[in-house]
Amino acid sequence: MSPVSAYARSNVEELAAVVAELDDAALDALVDAIVAAPRVYFTGIGRSGLSARAIAMRLMHIGIHAFVVGEVATPGIGAGDLLVAFTSSGRGSVQAQADVASSVGAWIATFTTKENELTARSVASVILPARTVVATQQHAGSLFEQACLVVGDAICRAVQERLGVPTEELDRRHANLQ
Repeated sequence: MSPVSAYARSNVEELAAVVAELDDAALDALVDAIVAAPRVYFTGIGRSGLSARAIAMRLMHIGIHAFVVGEVATPGIGAGDLLVAFTSSGRGSVQAQADVASSVGAWIATFTTKENELTARSVASVILPARTVVATQQHAGSLFEQACLVVGDAICRAVQERLGVPTEELDRRHANLQ
């Protein structure tokens, strides 16, 4: 077996171990919050931010008014909106953004690795215990970012089904100026 195949299998096993630790009630709460919010904002720094952007795009395809914090066309967050923070630590600039969101009456949800100050203020906290409960052979936050994307995709599918949006609608909203 190639070392690359062995690494890939190990990565998938680690990811499965993270998924096995998920809290179903937290996942359902996040789906509920996304469906209820007039607008959903996504934030994350570095590679976590890339995962957040991918999930925002998928939700836009479903028809959710989804925005990425820091993009030039992103409007200000307001009361009743939802900020979904992808942050392994729950600290730093993402926490500052959550403070602003809270100050205007927006809700907060998190994708993170463990309970922290940010999860305590969140309507939904998806704990992805990469490098906490689940050990990894991967570099830095790779397992966390993979879990954000896989679990985020599953949440998008649940939102799509809850709203009854046919796949053809997603295809219609897909970028065509490529």
